[in-house]
Amino acid sequence: MIREGQTAPDFSLPGVEGGEPAVYDLHRAVEGGDAVLLWFAPATFLPTVTAELVAMGDAGWHGDGLQVWAVTADSIYAAAAYADRYDLPMALLGDGGSAADHYGVRREEWEGHYGVPGRAAVLVGADWEVRFAWSADDVFARPDPSPVARAADAVESVTPGATPDVTVDYDAYFG
Repeated sequence: MIREGQTAPDFSLPGVEGGEPAVYDLHRAVEGGDAVLLWFAPATFLPTVTAELVAMGDAGWHGDGLQVWAVTADSIYAAAAYADRYDLPMALLGDGGSAADHYGVRREEWEGHYGVPGRAAVLVGADWEVRFAWSADDVFARPDPSPVARAADAVESVTPGATPDVTVDYDAYFG
């Protein structure tokens, strides 16, 4: 997996935000002065990932110099339905494994799916430097502190005024 301090690799992926499909180019976001928090997961509708994305959305992390991109193996149509169901304000991107491979988080196999992103988070600063990197082998793990809480200091360092205290309510999404 890519490490903090390394230069982030560029990529372009299809995605959706607010129901609108688009191509998301990391270089456009970074060269535009934004930091980008990449939240990798094998699929949408996973309770752990849902809890984390909802917490980031509630904290207002997406906007004002920070873009949050959830990167999964799902189509942008599934991503649009997911974003609508959970009122997610961030972009959801579909990755066939290329971006996950560049970041060293691609899984060979997960529940019968091959070449999908693993569960990981990477914060890319507006200078292309990786400011935060985290991954988990277990897609359903509920670490304490959560990866969102672990990322909070790095997010605040690239986006002054970002809410550093974010609580992830995993229990709300596990049946």
